[in-house]
Amino acid sequence: MLSQDCLAGGSPAVMPAVPDPAQVTGAVDRYMALREFRARLYGCLTARADALFELCDAILCADHAVTSLAELSLVPAFRRGHGALYDALAAGQVDEEALAALLAGTLPQLVDGEEAMAWVEAHDRIDYGLLEQALAGLPAADAAQVREACARWRRLRFAIDATPYPRPDAECSPERGHVHHDACRCDSTRKTIPGWEYQFAAALGHLRTAWAALVDAERTTPATRTRQTARQVKNLLRRLHAAGPGGRGAPLVIMDAGYSAAALTAALAGQPVHLLIRLASGSVFYADPATWPGKKGRPGKHGMPVTCHNDPGQANPEPGETLVLPDTPRYGTVRAGAWREVHPLIHGDRGYFAGWDGELPVLRGTVLRVTVEHLPDGRAPHKTMWLWHAGPAPLSLDELWRAYLARFDEEHAFKFAKTTLGLTAARVRTPQQADRWVRLVMAAFAQLLLARPHAAGLRRPWETRPPAGRPLPPGRVRRGFANIRRHLGTPAHVAKPGRPGPGRPKGSATGPAPRYPIPKKQAKNDEEDKQPAGQGLKPKLSAWPDFRRKEGPMSAERQVMQDYIDALVKRADFSSYFTEDVVATFEGPTSAATAGRPPGS
Repeated sequence: MLSQDCLAGGSPAVMPAVPDPAQVTGAVDRYMALREFRARLYGCLTARADALFELCDAILCADHAVTSLAELSLVPAFRRGHGALYDALAAGQVDEEALAALLAGTLPQLVDGEEAMAWVEAHDRIDYGLLEQALAGLPAADAAQVREACARWRRLRFAIDATPYPRPDAECSPERGHVHHDACRCDSTRKTIPGWEYQFAAALGHLRTAWAALVDAERTTPATRTRQTARQVKNLLRRLHAAGPGGRGAPLVIMDAGYSAAALTAALAGQPVHLLIRLASGSVFYADPATWPGKKGRPGKHGMPVTCHNDPGQANPEPGETLVLPDTPRYGTVRAGAWREVHPLIHGDRGYFAGWDGELPVLRGTVLRVTVEHLPDGRAPHKTMWLWHAGPAPLSLDELWRAYLARFDEEHAFKFAKTTLGLTAARVRTPQQADRWVRLVMAAFAQLLLARPHAAGLRRPWETRPPAGRPLPPGRVRRGFANIRRHLGTPAHVAKPGRPGPGRPKGSATGPAPRYPIPKKQAKNDEEDKQPAGQGLKPKLSAWPDFRRKEGPMSAERQVMQDYIDALVKRADFSSYFTEDVVATFEGPTSAATAGRPPGS
């Protein structure tokens, strides 16, 4: 039957296209996965579950950046009062192990979205079926190393890094320490601020985006960071193994120069994991010593040294493997060199190896040197990048240097979590309350990743569209999450009506809250930095004469000099401005020569 438009001579009506059944099935599966994740997340909240879950929804559904906990109680998704919000953080409980297992088992496979998977398929040219046929006749150890090298596009990659939770004015908050912070209020040289430090493990994708899946968090201290990092990596491996089948190769864990490469290599020896750690300038590694039949004397322990110089032209042995990539889009010509089977020099009387039981191990790995022609913004690089790799099998240079660049995706995740989700916005008193808040923010970020395929590109008039083949950024996914949540529902129960409590009994007093002073930082110079504030001049002025000790009144010149020295002692260290000649000028001749002079002469 023809439509009225056709009878009137108009164009025929366009029938909507029949949706692809595969796409519909995939969309339904992703929708159900998000709904199941929310149900399992609710099960990880063991006390004050309803208030904690609605607080997580309020983080996602707020139409503004989270800057205050009290303002979250005004979000419609939070159906309780502001008192219930603070009570949830104070008295609620989160099963941290169950939540970490949920995040590790769900998110790493999803961090690469449809756009990243299409990009990987275009670059992965390995026929894995043919590869297995070729490896059938090799020894098991050799075949395993080849599989590890060919698992580049299937390998899970994680970045571990710490970020501060500043609490500079919270004198009643325990367990605070000096944590690294660029906007320092305490020491302009060391850039630290009182607060807590949280170390996150984040799954990274193969496509450079602002997405990173935060799968684990732990509050750390500088004194125990190495052992906590090793424990965090072992827990991550255990959860990945329990999550499902492997076949992806050993995961790659990436860290920056703030971590000890030697200590972590020793702590994770024998674990199915690859470590990629940036090295500090000046680090030295050694090849195995050269030997030959009939060589006399004590066997050598260290061979040719490899020093991590900033200047690539400084002396070093020739690398055993090199890679040159001309005209890359962002870095120009990239040159990479590798020294394999080298080891660091470790000492048994300091750091992680202090009190080591038995003979110190020889930790062999690969040192990489990466130089680029220019940075993405056109500036010339001011440092040479040195990397350390250790793992069950050697990996290609191209995979390693590109994998380290993926570490900066975690920095974007930190920025979004702090500025938009309010990772450090909660002004709570105890570190346990901060732990609960941090894990709620992680759960909110995880739901954004799961909701990314369902989100509509709600774009402000001044915002640009994402380029083709790029996913929506986390901010735009959060902008439309309230529309998605309406169809998902919530496992939280409706708040029961209540009335105000009796309050504090009359005559009762709790007294002032206890204060927790910040531990002092270690002094760089034991002689000067141990002095109290404003006392830096006193040891240096001890040999100078104190004019007030003279018998009789001081002259006007002596009085001016003494007042000047007293003012400097109270301020800063300007002792280098004074010499013995200047002091003698004001002091005059010796006491024996001036004994008979009248006062004031």
